[in-house]
Amino acid sequence: MTENTLFPPSNNIISENDRVMILIPSGGLRTVQMKLGGIINLGKFGQFLVDNIIGYPYGQSFEILEDKKVQPIKSLSFGLEERDSSNTEDSTKESTPVPEAFISSLTNKDLVDKGSDIQKLTVEEIEKLKTEGGGNDIAKQIIEKMIQSHGAFDKKTIFSQEKYLTRKQKKFSRRFTVLKISPYNMLSYLYQEKEPARVLDMSEETLGLLLSHADVRPGGNYLLMDETGGLIVYALMERMQGQGTITLLHENDQPKLNLLDQVGFTEEQIESIVHPVNLLQFLYPEEERAKNYKPSDEGIEGFPENKKALHFKRLRKYHLLNDTLDLVEKNNFDGFISVCTLNPTTLLPKVLPRIGGSRSIVVYSQFKEILVGLNDAMMKDKNVLMCNIYESKVRKYQTIPGRLHPLMTSRAGGGFIFWGLRVFPKEGIIAVGRGMNKGGKKQKLNTGDAKSSKTSTEQAIEDPDDVDIVIKS
Repeated sequence: MTENTLFPPSNNIISENDRVMILIPSGGLRTVQMKLGGIINLGKFGQFLVDNIIGYPYGQSFEILEDKKVQPIKSLSFGLEERDSSNTEDSTKESTPVPEAFISSLTNKDLVDKGSDIQKLTVEEIEKLKTEGGGNDIAKQIIEKMIQSHGAFDKKTIFSQEKYLTRKQKKFSRRFTVLKISPYNMLSYLYQEKEPARVLDMSEETLGLLLSHADVRPGGNYLLMDETGGLIVYALMERMQGQGTITLLHENDQPKLNLLDQVGFTEEQIESIVHPVNLLQFLYPEEERAKNYKPSDEGIEGFPENKKALHFKRLRKYHLLNDTLDLVEKNNFDGFISVCTLNPTTLLPKVLPRIGGSRSIVVYSQFKEILVGLNDAMMKDKNVLMCNIYESKVRKYQTIPGRLHPLMTSRAGGGFIFWGLRVFPKEGIIAVGRGMNKGGKKQKLNTGDAKSSKTSTEQAIEDPDDVDIVIKS
């Protein structure tokens, strides 16, 4: 196992020109680039200078002050709970004469909480308050004035008051957290903020389940189909830590790896680990090798610089394809991972001969019915054992004493995983119990001379587990 020095080392410090994710108080994610002298605009949450956060570790939270300055804080919610909870308790004590033991039984069914008659503070007044200063103090002042101007806040239950405060904190707090663009954060961003169809509706927990069942580790040689724009490739590269190879099987002239551009990988770094090959090259490696054109070095000295660069690029692709076809012909991949829309029932039998023994077969689909058909076909195939379909689902729940229900805005599902173990069946071997023949009937074992008990067609062997293995010649 050799370490790939071209793979970028893990860097936990916010650096110049890094592409990062910004987590805002509302829970949303945004991708930005750290350019020195630049200004990041977070809309209603404020603006800040990039230079002020360079050098801090990833995961650090900041509060936006005046003049686009920032100060580091412990977390997005730091300093908000104590003051707001005390305000809630004070308002509840003044307005709620009901004993605390019975507060959980109260409801808001008779409360009409909308319209200008309830909230006296206007939008213009809120916008004016925003311009009076920076930092979280302004946010607290706005929230306090909204509570004082609210005509029905004292009629809410304690739980409803806490929900109201949390909602307003997420709306007016001028804070943010800087996150690294990891595969998990990238998937969360695409799954929640953008179109889930771009990642085939795969959730974060399903990605972790896929990598675990595929047994992805440094130094492995994996066969992969990825139609998520490079997200699964990035997840494998991170787990492999730059050691090993990924043979990327695709349908087009070139694989789609546009998401890797956001991470900061160069073309050379990607080519050192990822070896693309299309379906025709994978199924017929010898024929496609013969079609692989090698650029000639004749007359290259007289070429201009741009044509020389193009020549060496084509030459590099020529050698890369030949090396990839060598990997394909060895028939010894450490696993197969499929995250695509192709029918796995017809695809997998063509891929299986290239996979090594005792290796994992993992197929993802957002539709369980597709994997049910694959599972049924593989149960009849002796080349795959222990076939099963898995699903991992995590839902957020809202809880108070006596009540429990999932958040209504959460997404359901996240895809399904088929897993099986690649084996090489041995024809003519039948294992039967001691004293039983292959028809299931009792028989008396011949305990005479070994030479007289052996025949040209059958041999009985007694193993330590008290099982007779009958081998057919």
